Amino acid sequence: MILVTGGTGFVGRNVVKKLLRESNQKVRCLVRKTGRREVLEGLRLELFEGDIASPESLDLAMKGVKTVIHIVGIICENPPEVTFERVHAEGTANVVAAARKAGVKRFIHMSAMGARPDAPARYHTTKWAGEEAVRSSGISFVIFRPSIICGEDDEFVNMFAGIMRQTWFLPVFNVIGSGQVKMQPVYVGDVAHCFVRAATDKSVKNKAYDLGGPEQLTIDEIMDTIMKVIGAHKKKIHMPIAAAWPMAYMMEKISKKPMLTREQLIMLRSDNVGDITDAKQDFALEPMRFEDAIRTYLAPK
Repeated sequence: MILVTGGTGFVGRNVVKKLLRESNQKVRCLVRKTGRREVLEGLRLELFEGDIASPESLDLAMKGVKTVIHIVGIICENPPEVTFERVHAEGTANVVAAARKAGVKRFIHMSAMGARPDAPARYHTTKWAGEEAVRSSGISFVIFRPSIICGEDDEFVNMFAGIMRQTWFLPVFNVIGSGQVKMQPVYVGDVAHCFVRAATDKSVKNKAYDLGGPEQLTIDEIMDTIMKVIGAHKKKIHMPIAAAWPMAYMMEKISKKPMLTREQLIMLRSDNVGDITDAKQDFALEPMRFEDAIRTYLAPK
């Protein structure tokens, strides 16, 4: 039995579907009481109501489980209940503790590219804390650190494409920052491929991998590619990060799911790229180019 946390999310449901297609193992998904169960309807899996903040529910969810795929993560906080510390650090520690108690043999964990103890963003330091819980568990593990993940229903490319389409009448498009910070966008199908390989092939263990596409692209290049694919024609203008800070603050105060946060502005100050050589070799990964990836779900309208 494989237990998947975060299976109703964007990455999680892609992993679950690929796991069901390519594995003969039973799959159980941990789903919160308010979780989007409908996105997993019709799939041959077991839904188990629980929460990574509830150790008791995790103990029950782990019964008969040999492998855990832990994908739960957030990009926006909703204090005081939903914070990076509570989800990435404490939540992962709870899942790891329950897995140890249940005798789980393998733990596949989703962290983030840039996770490190001295990172300027709490998003990354809490992702590192989650990694530390996994590394110290005594369970055979694989940790993946993806860069920005693109794919159908993503919240990154689709957001910018939506804004570009809604402002079709404007000749310009606003980009926060210099536009020269680099990212390494990776297609969600490639991420799912690696998770499934790691869960079913026990030959790789106790390693962490950066996951990214084959290209390291600047923000400007990413925006240009999105415009090219959707058929938009706009001139980019750049807003200093400091000027966007009050806007992000207000969005955090008035929305439970803000379009922009101060934490994201902090992350916009440094590159988010890595070395994918080991991932390509160990998981037979041939990552898709960014433009090819977004053409699978974006089309000119």
